[in-house]
Amino acid sequence: MNSESLYIALLCFVSGIAQFALMGCGIYMLRHHFTYQFQKVFAITLFLHSIGFFNNFLVVSCGDLSCADYLNTLFLLFDYVIVGGYIAFGISLVFPNRYKLSQLLIVEIPYVVAMALFAITGSPEVFPATQIFTLVTCLIIMVYLQYSIKKYTDMLNNNVSNLEYFDLRWSNIVVTLFFVYQLLWYADSLSQQDWFVGQEGDYSLIFDSAYCLVSIAFVIYVMHKIITQKVFVLRNQVDKDPYYKTLSAKDIEFIIREMRYYRDSTLTLQKLAQLLGTNRQYLSNYINQERHMTFYEYINEFRLEEAKIMLESKNSESQQSLEDIAVLVGFNSYSTFLRSFKSKYGKTPSKYLFEMSSCV
Repeated sequence: MNSESLYIALLCFVSGIAQFALMGCGIYMLRHHFTYQFQKVFAITLFLHSIGFFNNFLVVSCGDLSCADYLNTLFLLFDYVIVGGYIAFGISLVFPNRYKLSQLLIVEIPYVVAMALFAITGSPEVFPATQIFTLVTCLIIMVYLQYSIKKYTDMLNNNVSNLEYFDLRWSNIVVTLFFVYQLLWYADSLSQQDWFVGQEGDYSLIFDSAYCLVSIAFVIYVMHKIITQKVFVLRNQVDKDPYYKTLSAKDIEFIIREMRYYRDSTLTLQKLAQLLGTNRQYLSNYINQERHMTFYEYINEFRLEEAKIMLESKNSESQQSLEDIAVLVGFNSYSTFLRSFKSKYGKTPSKYLFEMSSCV
C-alpha cells in the first residue's frame, strides 16, 4: 500500500469514527435533552457536523483530480455552514429568551450564499473570502459573548445563592478555543495549494485526524455542560408598600440566621426578599452597599458559618459526613463547599476537623 492509499484509508477511518460519534450525540440530545432552545440548536448543528464528514468519502471516490478539488472545496464551504450553526448555538446559550429559531437562522445566510455561489460558478475566490468573513465574524461574536457572559455572571452573583447550574463561565473557554481553532484552520488552508490529498509526508493527515478528534472532544464537553445547564430569568418585583423598606440590617441578619433561609439551595434574591417581607431592590442595595458583597457571597457566609459550627460540634461517633453537612447548609455540590470553606478559613473541612480533634 503506497503512502497516498494509506492516507486515504486512515483519514476515512478517523472521519467515520467522528461522524458516528457526532450523530450519536445528536440523537442522544434529541431523545433526552430537548428542553431549551440552545439544546435544540446544538442537536441540529451536530447532525450538520456529522454530514460534513462525508467529505472525505466522496472526495476519495472521485477519480478526477479537478472534480475532487471541486467537491472538497464545496464541502469545506459546508463546514462554514456548520460554523454558523455553532455561532447560533452560542448566541442562543448566552441569550436563551431573546431570539426565535427563525431569527438565529439569519446567521447561516452568508454561508449558504457562499456555498451556492461556488456550486454555480466554481470561483476560487469564494472560499478565501468566506474564511476571512468568518474570522472577522467569530472575533466580533467572541468579544460580544464574553462581555455578555461577564454581565450575566455579575447578575447571577447578585441574585442566586448557588451558581452550579446557571453559571456560563465555562463557555468563555469554549468560545475562545473556537476562535483559535478558526485561526489554525485558516493558517493550515493557506499552507496547502491543493485541497485534495496527495501531499508528501504526514502533516495533512495529522491535522485532519486532529480535527476529527478535537471535534469529538469539543462536542462531548459542550454536551456534558448543556445537559445540566439551566436558564435563570430575572423578574422585576414591583414595590407596593414603602413600609417594607424600613426593615433594618439587624432584622435582616437575625431573620435569615434564625429561620435558616440560606439552607434552601434554590434560594434567589427575589425569593429571600419575599420571605423577609421586603423588596428585591432594597435587599440588593443592602447586600452590595452595606455588606460590600454579592448575593452569592452573602448567603454563603451564613452557610459556611453554620458548617463551621457543625464541624466544631462533630465527634467521632457522629454518622454525619462532610458531604451531608454541605447539603444540609445549602450547598448544591460538595466541591463548591470545599472551595468556599478553604477560601474563607484557609483550610479544607477535613483538615479543620482533624485539627479540632487533635486539640481535644
